[in-house]
Amino acid sequence: GYLRQQLHGLQQRYPDIIVDVRGKGLLIGVKLVPNNREFMGWARDEQHLLVAGGGDNLVRILPPLNITLEEAREAIEKFEGACAFARIKLEG
Repeated sequence: GYLRQQLHGLQQRYPDIIVDVRGKGLLIGVKLVPNNREFMGWARDEQHLLVAGGGDNLVRILPPLNITLEEAREAIEKFEGACAFARIKLEG
């Protein structure tokens, strides 16, 4: 529940980037405003975070079942960094 809760918080802070957070358990999809392929590149290049693409302009977050709270916090921090970078790119 922690990842989903934090992603919903990011959705409130970045409504111009995140449209929706969906999924069940640790299979989480985040529907985006920017192109998901571009976002995946920004997350990888700027934050060293790997997210998978999906249909309907989604990125999928697929953590291992044994993810720790520390790792989840790090992933959310990096995802937020990618959202901030995406906001700059979309405004520029």
